[in-house]
Amino acid sequence: MTSRKSSFSRRSKATEVSKNTRVRTNRRQASRGEKAVSLPQSRKVTLASKDRAVVSSGLAQRREEIAQIKRRTRLRRGGIGALIVVIIVALGYLFWFSPVFAYDPGKTRVVGASAQVSAGQIKEELSAYAGQPLMRVPTGQVAATLQKENPWIKQIGVSREFPRGMVVHLTLRNPVAKTTQGSLVDLEGKVFPAKGFEVSNLVTIASSCRASDNRDCLKSAASVVESLPPEITKKTQQAQAIRPENIELQLASGQKVIWGASKDNQKKAQVLSVLLQRGGSVYNVTDYAHPTIIG
Repeated sequence: MTSRKSSFSRRSKATEVSKNTRVRTNRRQASRGEKAVSLPQSRKVTLASKDRAVVSSGLAQRREEIAQIKRRTRLRRGGIGALIVVIIVALGYLFWFSPVFAYDPGKTRVVGASAQVSAGQIKEELSAYAGQPLMRVPTGQVAATLQKENPWIKQIGVSREFPRGMVVHLTLRNPVAKTTQGSLVDLEGKVFPAKGFEVSNLVTIASSCRASDNRDCLKSAASVVESLPPEITKKTQQAQAIRPENIELQLASGQKVIWGASKDNQKKAQVLSVLLQRGGSVYNVTDYAHPTIIG
């Protein structure tokens, strides 16, 4: 009797503990998610055979539409590429082989021409390219040939002028003196033919330099002559270049000017203008700050 009662008591306590545990668990869950919303549960749906056929045919149709779009895109790109190739070929033929843009010497413009290098002379030399498409005319070679054949040309530019012409820009040399042989000399020491240019008012340059230094000597002497004021230029008969750094002037009166190197030319010319007002046979302005007069 006693053992049965004891067994009943243990079961009651266990049941009571279990209830208390569930109560506490429910309270914790309630405190954590009082406002929690239950999530919908997914479930599988099995389509009927006719519904599966509709879905399958719709996907196939969509795939076919995508394939058609891709084919049309490829065809469009291919057509555009072919059109570009045709245009390039047509333009290449038009500019490189067609007579539409063939060169006409009569449509040539010459800028900077003179009596020594006339526009007619330039057009005549370019006539060899008549009828040739402009794009096939070697403008660089043409410019080099014209400059080589015309020493008066210092710089030249040749460019195409569509549809059938060309433009030639000339920069000619500026003579500042003449040689004893009657040729002209510019500030670069370049010697070139007079070709009808009036040389009577130019100072003569004589060079006794070595052949290897002759260009430098002529350049130094031309720079000295260029710096002389008009009143001294009229009195100067000759500029003698002994060395590039040793220039002398011979005046028409027989007087001599020892100039020295071609530097500080403007200041030397100013000092010489003052010295010539005094008597003397030799004027030395090598050091313009300490000039001397002999005789």
